[in-house]
Amino acid sequence: MRFIDEQEIRSLVTVKEIIDTIEDYYLNDGEKRSLVPERLFINDADNSALLMPSFYENYYGAKVIGIAPGNAAIGEATLRGIFLLNDRQTMKPLAILDARTITAMRTGAVSGLGMKYLVANDTDTIGVIGTGDQGWSHLEAACAVRQIKRVLVYNRSQERLHPFMEKAKKAFPSIRFEISNPETILTEAQLIITTTTSIDPVLPYDGKVDLTGKHFAGSGAFKSFMQEIPDTIIKEVDHLYVDTHAAFSECGELMNARALGHSEKTVPELKSLVQGGENEEMKRKTTLFKSVGVSIFDILTAKLVYERMTSRIRM
Repeated sequence: MRFIDEQEIRSLVTVKEIIDTIEDYYLNDGEKRSLVPERLFINDADNSALLMPSFYENYYGAKVIGIAPGNAAIGEATLRGIFLLNDRQTMKPLAILDARTITAMRTGAVSGLGMKYLVANDTDTIGVIGTGDQGWSHLEAACAVRQIKRVLVYNRSQERLHPFMEKAKKAFPSIRFEISNPETILTEAQLIITTTTSIDPVLPYDGKVDLTGKHFAGSGAFKSFMQEIPDTIIKEVDHLYVDTHAAFSECGELMNARALGHSEKTVPELKSLVQGGENEEMKRKTTLFKSVGVSIFDILTAKLVYERMTSRIRM
């Protein structure tokens, strides 16, 4: 059985291809060919352990990961784990994939799909707050769906900020990258990406900045006591979307959004956004897309990687 590491995964598929795969899943009734059980979520002090099973077409997958937010302070990855891909009928193991890479790429792709439907087509300046794995995959996603010319970057830790900037400048030489701060990002960026595990909101908003036409993509805060997007911004958004309604019971933003009058009945999921088609008028509004993750996105990504690998082997 083959282990597929980060380098090989990234050589086989791109975030853009994962965006297209997830979009196709919703446009072509992929849910009829899938089974997505509840995930097992165990908190151990500040750390979390997750078991995320899923079934899709001829495959059964199980992602086992551990998340340690405190690792960021010591220069370690906050997420580690494996994704086990199996034959659905026989349950024969087919491959083990690096779950850290699968998670980063599919999360960026999910937010990227939201960007495709919610971000103005002429958007060229974005802000990225958080320069870990998710910050990178969200940068890739933004560049996959829009012609980005300028990126404002902020990270609390300088140790992670500068390597991110160097890597970004090499990967996207035509884009201007600038070290920035949350205040400038909120004012000047049209697309604002947050990928931190912050307990306190990372964006300072006092009502003085015009939010019209801005899109907020939040994917970092995944626990009830974490919150990246402040209530003051949640109050102002014209359209709020989530990847799954489970966000209302998992993350601080959506728990607070419920207190502000939002609910599963008023906030559509990604499926509805995609199936509703692109709306140019909505792209000029203030929008927020919050992602907490669903296991179907993992198996869609793992399937794409595995089939691309086996296809190359046959060649």
